[in-house]
Formats: sequence, structure tokens, C-alpha cells
Amino acid sequence: MEVSGVEARVLMSSKGCLEKERDALLLYKASIKDTSALLSSWNIAQVDCCAWTGVVCYNTTGRVGVAELNLQEMDLRGELLHPSLLSLTHLHTLNLSYNDFEGAQIPPLIASLNKLRYLDLSWSNFSGTIPPHLGNLTNLRHLDLSSYYNSAKVVHSLDWLSGLSSLIYLDMSVLDLSAASHNWIWAVNMLPSLQVLTLSDCKINNIPQYSLSFHLNLTSLRILDLSFNNFNSSFPNWLCNLTSLSYLDLSNSGIQGTLPTEIGNLIGLTHLDLSSNWLSGPLPNAIWKWKNLLSLKLSYNLLGVSLPVGITNLSSLSALWLDNCSLSGPIPSDLGNLTTLNTISLSDNSLSGSIPIEIWKLANLNDLDLSYNWFEGEITEFHHSNLTSLDLSYNKISGTLPPTSLPSLTKLNFLNLRWNRLEGLIPHFPPNLNFLDLSDNAFSGKLPPALFMLQQLSYLSLSHNHINGSIPPNVCNSHILEHLDMSNNQITGEIPQCWQKDSLLEYINLENNMLFEEIPSSLGNLMRLQFLHLNNNNLKGHLPSSMQNCTWLRVVDLGDNSFSGNIPVWIGQSWQYLGILRLRSNMFNGNIDPQLGYLRYLQIIDLANNKLSGLIPRSFGNFNTMISTSTRSSHRFEEIIESADIAWIFNENITLVTKGDQLTFSSILYLVKSIDLSNNGLTDEIPEELGHLVGLYNLNLSRNYFKGKIPDSIGGMSSLETLDLSLNNLSGIIPQSLSKLNALNHLNLSYNNLSGNIPSGHQLQTLDDVTIYIGNPYLCGDIVNKSCFHGDNNNATSKENAMLSPMLSIYLSSTLGYFVGLWSVFALLLFKKRWRAMP
Repeated sequence: MEVSGVEARVLMSSKGCLEKERDALLLYKASIKDTSALLSSWNIAQVDCCAWTGVVCYNTTGRVGVAELNLQEMDLRGELLHPSLLSLTHLHTLNLSYNDFEGAQIPPLIASLNKLRYLDLSWSNFSGTIPPHLGNLTNLRHLDLSSYYNSAKVVHSLDWLSGLSSLIYLDMSVLDLSAASHNWIWAVNMLPSLQVLTLSDCKINNIPQYSLSFHLNLTSLRILDLSFNNFNSSFPNWLCNLTSLSYLDLSNSGIQGTLPTEIGNLIGLTHLDLSSNWLSGPLPNAIWKWKNLLSLKLSYNLLGVSLPVGITNLSSLSALWLDNCSLSGPIPSDLGNLTTLNTISLSDNSLSGSIPIEIWKLANLNDLDLSYNWFEGEITEFHHSNLTSLDLSYNKISGTLPPTSLPSLTKLNFLNLRWNRLEGLIPHFPPNLNFLDLSDNAFSGKLPPALFMLQQLSYLSLSHNHINGSIPPNVCNSHILEHLDMSNNQITGEIPQCWQKDSLLEYINLENNMLFEEIPSSLGNLMRLQFLHLNNNNLKGHLPSSMQNCTWLRVVDLGDNSFSGNIPVWIGQSWQYLGILRLRSNMFNGNIDPQLGYLRYLQIIDLANNKLSGLIPRSFGNFNTMISTSTRSSHRFEEIIESADIAWIFNENITLVTKGDQLTFSSILYLVKSIDLSNNGLTDEIPEELGHLVGLYNLNLSRNYFKGKIPDSIGGMSSLETLDLSLNNLSGIIPQSLSKLNALNHLNLSYNNLSGNIPSGHQLQTLDDVTIYIGNPYLCGDIVNKSCFHGDNNNATSKENAMLSPMLSIYLSSTLGYFVGLWSVFALLLFKKRWRAMP
């Protein structure tokens, strides 16, 4: 007699488990690592192993035996299985999921557990080849081998599946089935009892197109997930015969063309996901006859039609995803008849017209995403209060926000209205708002203090509006605020002196405003701060020493202000994770601290347009990130960008002067590596050590007082695209090694004292603009139309000068002797009277 799992616990023997099974479990425990001590109850002192954690025993044959081992999420490590488990002769359930067996293989001995009905090894970090011995577990009904994406798990053949004729549930997601691609469907078709089949991301590259209707055994299949494979084919017709299906997922699998009319046979579907394929429209009308459909995902396809009117017939639909489908035209107002809808995502299309008022009447609507379309008109009223997420960004919506109904959306926690044409004063918002983006609109007036009384607010962006007035002091009262962006407005006054140590702020952007006075010392209380943009204001004074407490800073942009004094020494000591330092266009003076050269993650340093003096520290050749040519070399900075909220990635940007132009970098910011020390009072020679920075893209040392030669080591900076050494006192020849800079596309050596032949070859051949070398009168070569060998050339290379010097001395000596002799004769003629008087 079989019993259920609930009944099993009731039928435990009062005498406890068998001694041999207890010993077997102790041997198994000894073979693994119980890192979290969750198996502490497994010990000899507690005689009854049926009472141990994860062990279930019950009596089905007159004797008590261990029937289940439920050891999921126990943080176990080491050996996956141990021969001692073979002593558990009644074991029918083995669940080792969500552990870490450190890449161990599934041993063939698993086939000896022939009573198993339930086997779950999912997400347990095993690897290697899946043993075909699993086919001997003929009683198996549930098999889950899905696992980590970074573990190598290979299946050479699926023929062993034929032995599992009782299987109901099969999940092999992320296993490599590429070697079995040719016959996977025939192997699976041998499982007539199968109800759930999940083969997601299995590298399958073949799906048959012809009908299997005459021998299709999968008549019980309810759930089919073949997502994230590489079929690259049209929708297979035989799938339309699986009329028992309730869930079908073929997303991200390269399905092409139009859907067949026969798909309408799947009348039992409740969930259909065909997103991220190459499907084209129109959709079959038969789809709109499905009465049980709850979720429809067709996002990221090429449907290229208007929003189908028939969609309004799906009376049970609760979730609709049609984003990025090349849809156009208006939203049909009948969509408001689908009163069961709780999610609508139509973003990234070309939908237009006004948003139907019926949408706001959908009482069950929680999430609405209409972003990246062409919607226009005004929003006059919100009609219900169940919305939790509302994204209308990147449209042409105009007018003012309804001031009265907006606060009534008490469940709203996400509101994105970025990049529209909204205007007027910033209104009051619902109390539970967590995310608010009003950037790139035309809001005006002062910042309302009530905005910073929203106790759940963690993200606030008001950038690119017409907001004026000062920052309210209660800005510091938003204790869970992490992201604050009020850049590109007309905000005046001082930065408030109110920042607290318990603040969660990680991102502050106040750039391009009219703030003045000094940075408040309390800013140093923001221990979690990682991004700080205060550039292009009227700030002045020294940087407060308290800022050295902000040890997690990744990006600091204080450019285009009036800061003065030395660049603080503590920057190189305290900001160890700094990736970008931009202090350009201020009044900093003094020497550059060598400690800056030891900031291992620094990839952009811009100190241009200041009053710095002294040398370039030789330590500048130590920048780890700039030494590496790998695009992953700045992983620490890249990871912090990627792990941040998606909106942070779009907002995070830096403006640099490169190739003679002012450029703003955003999405590829983590790849940019640049040094700009131009327009200062730096002196002496350019250090050879800069040549170590083979990953550097931009080097600008122009408008200083550097002297001596251009270091030959610069020719080894293989990634260099821009090199500007103009307006200095550099002398000597241009190193031939510069011709090795294959990436170089912008070069400026003008207005120095360089001499000799201009090198040619490789990339330098393409840089044929004469202004590159203007202001160096002793340079010669074809590009400046000046021969290096013609007699009228005043310029010569150092080798030529060395050869000519002795000859020139002899020539000058001879000429001088001739003129001295001639002058002597002339002098005699002047002073001999009778010679002068001779007729």
C-alpha cells in the first residue's frame, strides 16, 4: 500500500529507524561538508534517524524504512552521492536541490536506487556527462537536473529516456543537449505519461517541422518550455496537436515567419510566451477565440501591424506583453473592456494618439508600461487607485498632471514620466512612491518641500526641467533615498548643510545649475556615496577634508567651478575605488600628488584648465586600468554600473574633450580611458613611464611648459586614439615609434620646437593634415612641403648635423681667414696717404 507524504509522517515507527539505515546516513554525512551545520541532528546520540532533519520514514511493508531524503537548500558541499545510500532499500524520494556539490559528477551508482520515484538534483552545481544509467530508474516519475548556467553539463544521447515510461515531470534546463539535437523529440515522445517538459537553454538547434500526429504520444503534456534554444525555424505544426497544453514557452528560440492558423487548436492555453523571436504579422484570428488565456507574451517580434482589435475578445486575459513589436496606430478603446487585465506592456512601439480614458478605468490594473511611443495629449484624471507601476516615459504627453487624483493612487510605487512635454509646478504625489522620474520635461517653479517627505522614496530624478529656487533643507530627511538627480535646472543657493550619517544616498547629481558657496562639510557623512556630480555650478573654496570619509566613491565630477587650493592629498589615499576624477576648469594650484598614480581603478583623470605646476608624477605610469588593454579591465567600475538600477546607467555620463571636440560618454563610459592635463603650468620632461599605459585611448598634455624630447615609449601605447602635445616647448625629433600607433586618428604636435624629418608609415600616413605640425619651423617632410635634403633647408636631423659640423668648421675658418686678410689690405689703403693720393 502506498501512502501520501502527509500520512507518512503519521506512520513512523515508535521503535525508530533500522540500525543499518542509521549507519548509512551517518556515513553519507561524513562524505559531505555540512557547512551550515543544518544536519546537526544527524548524530549517534539521537538514535531514531527518522527524527533527523530531512529524513522521512514510514511503514509500507510491515517494517519502517527511510523513504525520503529532503535535503534541499542545506548548503551541502562535496560528494554528490555515496555508496552508503544503497542501504536505504526503501528510498523513493531524493531531493538534493540548491546545494553546492562543487562540480561533482553524477555517479553511475545512482542507477542502483531502483525504488526512486522522485529525483531532484537541480541547482546543485554538478557537472560532467549525465550518465545514461538514469534510464534504469524505471519507477521514476519526477526528474529535475536543471542547474547553474556556468556549469558544464553534457548529454551525448537521450536514448536512455525510453526506460522512464512512467515519467510525469522532466526538467533538464541548461544542460548541453546539442549532441542530441537530431533526435531529442523522438526520445521525449517515448514518455506517454509526461505532463511537464522543460528544456530551456539546452543548445538544441533542431526542431522537426513535419507532423508527428500519427505517432504523437505526448497527449498528456500540459507544460512545455523550449525557450532559449537555437531552432531558427518556423513554428512547428505538430505543436498545434498538443491540445492538452496549458503553458507554452518558445521565447528566445529563433522562431520565424507567421504563426500557423492551426495554433488556434490550442484552446486550453492559459500562458503563451513567444517573445524575443522573429515572428511577423498578422496574428491568426483563431488566437482571439481562446477563452482561457491568462497571459500573452509576444514582445520583441516584428509584427508590424496595428494593435489587433480581436485582442479585446480575450475575456480572461490578465497580462498582455506586446512591447517592441513594431506596432503602430492608436490603442483601441475596447481594451478597456478587459476588466481582468492587471498588466499591460506596450512599450517600444510606434503607437500614437491619446491614451484612451478607458485604460484608467481598468479596476484591476496594477502595471502599465506605455513608454517609448508617440502618445500625446493630456492626462486629465486618474480614475482608480490600484496602480502600482506606471511608465509613460519617452512620449509626447503634454499639459499638467492632475493635481487632485494623483495623490489618490495610494498603491503607486513606480512612476516614470521622463521625456515628455509636461509643464507647470511639481504636484503632490502618493505617499508610498518609491521611484519617481520627471526628467526631461518643462516643470517649473520651486522644489516643493513635501516632495522630500515621501518616506518610501528611494529614486528621484528631476533633471532637465526649469526648476528654480533653492534646495529645501528637508532634502536630508529622505532617509531611504539612494538616487538624487536634480541636474540641468536653474537651482540656486547653497548645498544644504544637513547630510546625516544614516543616509543611504549612493548617487547625487546637481550639475549644470547655479549653486554657489562651498561644498558643505556634512557631505562627508554620506558613507555610501559612489557617484557625485557637482560640475558646472558656481561653487568655490577648498574641498572639505570630511569628504575623505566617502571611501566608496567611483565617479567624482567637480569640473567647471571655482574650486581653489591644492588637489587634496587624501584623494589618492582614501578614494581607493575611484574610476573617474574630473576636476577640469577650476583654480586648483600646486603640484599633482604622486599618490593619485596608485588609484588602481582610475580610468579617467581630467585636471585640465587649472593652475597646476611642477612635474607629471612618474607614478602615473602605474594606473592598472590604463595599463590593461582588456575591455573587462575596469570590471570593478563596470560591475557597479551594471548592478545599479537601469535608469542609473542611462543617467551616468561624463563630458570629455577628445579629438578636439567636447564629447559626452554614457553607455560605453566604462570602456573610456583618458588622461587630460592640458592648459596648466606643468613643466620639465614628459615621463617615459606614461608609455606603460598601453590601454589609454586619450592623452592630452597640450598648453603646458613641457620640454625635452617626446618619449620614445609613447610609441608602445597601442590603444591610443588621440594624442595632443601641442603648445609646449618640446624639442628634438619626432620618434619613429609613433608610426606604430595603429589606433591613432587624432594627432596634434603643433607649436613646439620639434625638428627633423616627420616620420611616415602605417597609421601616420593617414594623418595628412599639415596643421598637426604647424609652428615647428625646423620640421621637414612631404606633409609640410619642405625637403629634408635641399640646400636651402635650415633643418637637419641630429645625425646629419653631426656629419656636417666638422666640414662647416673648416669652411667657416677658411672664409674667416679670407675676410681677415682682405680687411688688412683695405686698412693699409686707408692709412697710407700717398697711396690714397695717387692719381
